[in-house]
Amino acid sequence: MSLTSESPVAVLCSGGDAPGMNAFLRAVVRLGLNRHQIPVYGIRDGYRGLVRAARQVDGDAEALYAMKQEIERNIGNRGLIDAQQSIIKMDHASVSGIMGKGGTILGSARCLDFHKPDVRREVIQLLDKLGVRALIISGGDGSLTGARLLAEESDLRIIGVPATIDNDLQFTEMSLGVDTAVHTLVWAVDHFIDTARSHRRVMVLETMGRESGDLARMAALASGAEMVITPEGGALTEARMRSLAEKIEGAMTRGRGHAIVLIAEGVKFEPAQKRNGAYILRDAFQSYFQREGAPFPDLEVRPSVLGHLQRGGHATPGDCILAARFAEEAWKALLNPKGINGITALRYNKVEIVPFGCPDLPERAVHSRAMDALHNDLASW
Repeated sequence: MSLTSESPVAVLCSGGDAPGMNAFLRAVVRLGLNRHQIPVYGIRDGYRGLVRAARQVDGDAEALYAMKQEIERNIGNRGLIDAQQSIIKMDHASVSGIMGKGGTILGSARCLDFHKPDVRREVIQLLDKLGVRALIISGGDGSLTGARLLAEESDLRIIGVPATIDNDLQFTEMSLGVDTAVHTLVWAVDHFIDTARSHRRVMVLETMGRESGDLARMAALASGAEMVITPEGGALTEARMRSLAEKIEGAMTRGRGHAIVLIAEGVKFEPAQKRNGAYILRDAFQSYFQREGAPFPDLEVRPSVLGHLQRGGHATPGDCILAARFAEEAWKALLNPKGINGITALRYNKVEIVPFGCPDLPERAVHSRAMDALHNDLASW
């Protein structure tokens, strides 16, 4: 389906927020208005906003007319701030000054109702009646699954954009938000190091990342953390945790005065545990350090779950640049009559469109193992 200046392109952010989403929204809107002269609709609260708007109309012609009038009347910030409507016709001013801000001015949400085929049909019908012929969806794995379903169930042009600090989408070298999250983790480690050095402590910090250890791995390399534990390394048993504690103690006997340990949230334990990994590891380490005859019985272990701190903050230049590159490639794909529905991906430092369900990059796993080996050699004492 070809796009014209009369066919708005809609954009939404879905799932967990990621730094760089605002930079991406700005790029999509500015490229649409300045380069392509195509209007851009911003969808508030992701798929939830689409479902809310579809139910507001609910097949009623008068309600649809009222929504169209509202979209044309309350443009940009007026629709975003004053009217609080679900679908906003974006203008230049509405995306001014937002590039570096964390989160997303459109809002983001998870929407369980969108899993239902009949709900998706209602959304597709609404977009068709509004004249929307293309949709750009920024988010993580679940959000991109929703994008794939829309592409399969409609004749809409759909482009997904990977935006998740977890960096767990293996078809792309980097997702939006990862660079900022790594910077935030390095900042946090720097602050924990101050107190660790002052009190001769072991600090166990739990990072986000779902089933991927990339975020913890990159933060460890960039911050100089003494130890990093990732899901790819396998489950932590009592024997393995004792071995890790022994390694820290050995470094202490050779002159190290503190230790920063990063553990990714996706790390599993045997036997299975329900508590946060940082606290499980704290108990195991503390028990080992306080055993009879230990050289450092007063060595304290302090855990901290860094949590959603990692999602916020001013987007780094790296994320802002990647956002612009993703937006440009999304527009190219939408305007190409022979273009495919798919996802923007950074592969070998080039941005391209890959189809939904694209195989993983085998280099990702190789690169992760290489980073683990590099960190081990850099951190050993």
